[in-house]
Amino acid sequence: MYILDCTLRDGGYLNNWQFSPEEIQDYLDSLQKYNVNIAEIGFRYLKKDDSLGICAYCPDKFIDNLQIPDNLQIAVMIKAEQIRDENDLHHLFTEKSNSRLDLVRIAVQYEKATNCRKITEILKNKGYKVALNLTKLSKDSEIRVPDWETVDVLYFADTFGELYPDEVKNFIDGIKKEYAGSLGFHGHNNKGLALKNTLTAMECGVTYVDSTINGVGKGAGNLKTEDLIWKSFKGFDKARQ
Repeated sequence: MYILDCTLRDGGYLNNWQFSPEEIQDYLDSLQKYNVNIAEIGFRYLKKDDSLGICAYCPDKFIDNLQIPDNLQIAVMIKAEQIRDENDLHHLFTEKSNSRLDLVRIAVQYEKATNCRKITEILKNKGYKVALNLTKLSKDSEIRVPDWETVDVLYFADTFGELYPDEVKNFIDGIKKEYAGSLGFHGHNNKGLALKNTLTAMECGVTYVDSTINGVGKGAGNLKTEDLIWKSFKGFDKARQ
């Protein structure tokens, strides 16, 4: 089981990703204490905007200056809609051997997922772990599951927080009929079901789950990292099992 905390990325919607170096370092140190596996420290946007902070871009130079705790993986997210061609990816990402970045997550509306194959291939060839995050799903969504060797984790996000636990189960069971790789789940808390939906996803075989400190995030917010650790693992020392 892997816990991915995306406080700086999703919580950045509330402050334009304006986090101080001290806040970022304290955040990383706290994740190690609570056995969180992956820290998604922000986006890697292509276009510059002076109103946005460093966590909207997360350049390698910024990551190089972080004191990253042992056993904590670092992730960033890109939006597929911002990538125009291969040159954009080569501009954004160096070879993994020259970067401390571990995981790149690609956010894309589920009906456009099949357009991302080239993006996943380029990132995988550079040496990164790659996750494809399918967004804006509903209980009626029909997904063409991409079964590509270049995708390490297939995530699905309850973007509007409208799913119920039984719908989460049905959704995952359907995906597993076509996809044998690792699955991830990102729940939103619009109905107060982020925790229950995430636990249901875990029971159904999902091995990557998202959360944020105190549930901070866009809209109604996310699953609280504190609740996830307490409820699902019954103790911080078991969080990596």
